Amino acid sequence: MVERISRETLQEKVYESIKDSIVKNDLMPGDVLSIDALAEDLGVSPTPVREALAKLSAQGLVENARNKKARVAPISREDILQTYEVRKLLEPYATEVAAEEVANDSKLRRELERLKNIALDIQEVADQGPLEDSQYEDYVEVDLGLEETIEMALGDTLLNKMLKQVRNHSLRIRSFTEASSDKNVPEVVMANNDEHIDIINQILEENLEKAGEAVREHLKSAERRTLKALEESSQETS
Repeated sequence: MVERISRETLQEKVYESIKDSIVKNDLMPGDVLSIDALAEDLGVSPTPVREALAKLSAQGLVENARNKKARVAPISREDILQTYEVRKLLEPYATEVAAEEVANDSKLRRELERLKNIALDIQEVADQGPLEDSQYEDYVEVDLGLEETIEMALGDTLLNKMLKQVRNHSLRIRSFTEASSDKNVPEVVMANNDEHIDIINQILEENLEKAGEAVREHLKSAERRTLKALEESSQETS
């Protein structure tokens, strides 16, 4: 007998699908979100779509003003500043906590060592010029893999849940930045990648405070790059 999909499971799948499209900027800031059109695209009734949009609105990813159609929330300079301020408060501390767990978890250590080796290879290639597509994918893997490893180290904690909430916004901002500027600039790749290597080294060497400080400096650099991309995008559309 085929197992029936629960209403809660369906609603969650619809929510995840729409959220991913927003985070990846497949649905761009300002795009109108038609409940009927989304329901047809997803092959579901309007009800789970309506519930998903309400949840996304509560998380700040969707604007759902009264008597107006829902829209993907815009990305403003203030949104970027607030997102990075929250990240600078949470992530250094989270990294210090995660580093303690990594010290006693051989699986997590091996994963960080694997990411470090990829990052070191990228540095050599980027020193010669722009990365090829497959190499850029490896570069992104280090970035996302480092975040995911920290999340795994934190486990099912309130801190981790808070990080994941902020991550929806930070991933959307990341996608926006990549779409708004030349993402494959060797100098930028090398600087960002070098920061990742420093963070990984500090975690592996169990330098908790230095690991947190490395994350803080990395976020400051990322914030500057993101604001620059926003300014360039505004100039192009003005």
